[in-house]
Amino acid sequence: MPPFIYLLLPILFWSGNYILGRLTVSSGIDPFSISFLRWSLACLIILPFAYKKLWNEKHIIVKNWPLLVLFGWLGICNYNLFLYIGLSSTTVTNAVLLNSIMPVMILITARLILGNKTSWLQNTGILISTLGAITIVSRGSLDTFLHLSFSQGDLWIITAAVSWAIYSVMIVKRPKEMSLIGFFACTALIGTLIQAPLFFLFGHSNLADFTASNWGAIAYMGVFASIGAFLCWNTGVQKLGAATAGHFIHLLPVFSIGLSVIFLGERLFHFHYIGIMLIFSGIFVATILNKKRQQTN
Repeated sequence: MPPFIYLLLPILFWSGNYILGRLTVSSGIDPFSISFLRWSLACLIILPFAYKKLWNEKHIIVKNWPLLVLFGWLGICNYNLFLYIGLSSTTVTNAVLLNSIMPVMILITARLILGNKTSWLQNTGILISTLGAITIVSRGSLDTFLHLSFSQGDLWIITAAVSWAIYSVMIVKRPKEMSLIGFFACTALIGTLIQAPLFFLFGHSNLADFTASNWGAIAYMGVFASIGAFLCWNTGVQKLGAATAGHFIHLLPVFSIGLSVIFLGERLFHFHYIGIMLIFSGIFVATILNKKRQQTN
């Protein structure tokens, strides 16, 4: 499978997670219950396939436990929990817009933590694709963009984006001798354990009141937005690097709108097509053109 597919699939899965997350919190299910149940389900599914790896790699886990706890805290607990908390008091539009700046956060974080430098083509690509994301979420109207209001939920979304940016940059430092499935299972367990006390303290939803739709959303989040997305994302970052992976975050508005058209009956307008064109153009400049330039130098 081409390396870029590993980065496309998580964006598709996470786009569905945005829509289902907003619908689920709107139905009255609290964010702590959603996040904890989602990752509990993911752990139950992945453990039968990973327990042997975890046992064989226990010495690696003990040796690198501070780093693994950091990954579990940032990538499993913080990002997901903060996202659902944010979606309970902000719109999907604002959430997608705020996440569209994540490539910039990733590049800045990579420069601060790893000392990575960006080329002018990467910076140009970021600018073009950011304009595309802004075009979509502002509906092609400068007035709409200038009058977006930022709530407490927006601040939670920004905090989630910062957590994910640090996670994406630090993922290159994961123990190389540890298998990908072992690493994911270990960090998923750690992140779920961190969330457990938060769930029991702040979760107020009654599981008996969950509808079939609620459980279906949790199942999607546990299987696709958790296991599928994280395994693909970690693989993609390892193959293409954090800076390149960051550009694919700009596809969140594209995929989210596509899913909205399919499942919510929403229409596509001219600003959608302009935004999508800018996003793909930016990714092309920052990845393919930048790579070709590096090869010729």
